[in-house]
Amino acid sequence: MTPFELVHVSLEALASNKLRSTLTMLGVSIGSMAIILLLSISMAVNRQITGVVESLGSNLYVVLSGRQEHSEFAQAGLSTVNNLKLSHAEKLQKQSGYRLTVSPVFNSAATVSYGKLASNGVWVTGATPNFPQVRNWPVTQGTFIRQSDIDLMRRVVVIGKSVETALFGGKDPLGKQLAILGERYQVIGVMGAKGQLFDIDRDNQVYIPLSTAQRVFGSTALSLIFVHVPEAEDIPSAVEEATQILSRSLGPEDFTVKSQGETLDAMQTIASILTIMLGSIAGISLVVGGIGIMNIMIVSVVERTREIGLRKALGARDWEILVQFLSESTVLSILGSTVGITLSYLGATFISHLYPTFSVVIAPSAVLLALLFSMAVGTFFGVYPAFKASALDPIEALRHK
Repeated sequence: MTPFELVHVSLEALASNKLRSTLTMLGVSIGSMAIILLLSISMAVNRQITGVVESLGSNLYVVLSGRQEHSEFAQAGLSTVNNLKLSHAEKLQKQSGYRLTVSPVFNSAATVSYGKLASNGVWVTGATPNFPQVRNWPVTQGTFIRQSDIDLMRRVVVIGKSVETALFGGKDPLGKQLAILGERYQVIGVMGAKGQLFDIDRDNQVYIPLSTAQRVFGSTALSLIFVHVPEAEDIPSAVEEATQILSRSLGPEDFTVKSQGETLDAMQTIASILTIMLGSIAGISLVVGGIGIMNIMIVSVVERTREIGLRKALGARDWEILVQFLSESTVLSILGSTVGITLSYLGATFISHLYPTFSVVIAPSAVLLALLFSMAVGTFFGVYPAFKASALDPIEALRHK
C-alpha cells in the first residue's frame, strides 16, 4: 500500500471505535499541550529575566551590601549586614583607573500620599544626579535630582509611572506636593516606564536626593552602588579592581561585586534548568499517553485477530501487517498531538489574558519538539502490538473467536 492508502486505512480503523480512539488521543493531546506550554512559559520567564537585567543599564556592575552570591539587582539592599558608605562610592570614583560613573543608592519602603490618596509599599530611592544615565532610565517629564538638591538636602521627588497613575491619574503632577514619612516633597519629574516583572512593579518607586533619604530614614549606609564602565571589555578587570579597592576598608562579608553579565548568566542558567525540568515532566506525561496507545493497540490486535488471519490467508505478508498497525498507532499519536498543539495556543492566549504583564508566546521550536516526540512515542509504543499482529499464525488466527 502507498503511504496515502496506509493513512486512509488507519483512519478508517480508528473511526470504527470513535470513543476509544478519542480517549487514547486525549492522553497524547494533554502530553503535547504540556510540553508546548511549559517550554513556552519557561522561555517567557527567560525573556523577562533577560529584559530585567538588561534594563538595568549597559556596561554595568553593582556593589551590593553583604555577601549576596545569588542576589538580583532588583532585590539589592536587603542584606542584614550593611557597611557600605558614601565614602566607598567616592573611593571607587577617585581610585579607579577607568573613567567610571558611580551612582550610590539608598532604598527603603514607605507610604506615599497626595491629599486623601495614598500608595502603600512604594520603594523610596535616595539617588544622585547621574542615576538616569547609569541605569539607562530617562525622565519623561520635568527633571531629575540636581547636585544642588543633594547639597541642600532639598525635599524634591521624582516619581515612577505607577505612582503617577495611582496618585494623579491623568493630571499633571509637576509642582504638586507629596507626603513621605510625614514630610512634604515637591514633584519635579516623572520617570519613564519600566514595566513589571511578574507581580513586581518596577514603576512603583519615587526618587529623592540621597542626602535627604539618609536623613529621613536615619541611616548613613548605602543599599548598593551602581557603576557604569565605558567599555564592555573592561568590565571583568574593573570588577576585580573594585574588589581590591573596597577590600582595603571592608571585610569579605561586607560587600559583593556583581557584573551585569554574571547576573544574567546565573539567571539564564536557572531558567535553563527550569526549562529542562518542566520539559522532562511534560515528556513523562506524553510517555504515559504512549502507554495508552500501546494498550489500545494490543486490544485492537486481539479484536481483529480473524481479520489479520484472513488477510494473511489472502497473501498479505508479515511486514505489511506490521506496517499497517504501526501506521495506526503513529496516526493516532499525530492526531492527538495536533489537538494538543491547538489546545496549547488556546492555553497561551488564556494565560496572557489572565496575566497581561506576562505574555506567553508559543515557540515554534516547542511545537516541533512536541510533534516529533509524539510521533516517536506513538511509533515506539506501537511496535510491540504491530509485531504481535504480524507474528500471528494465519490458521490459528482464523480459528479465533
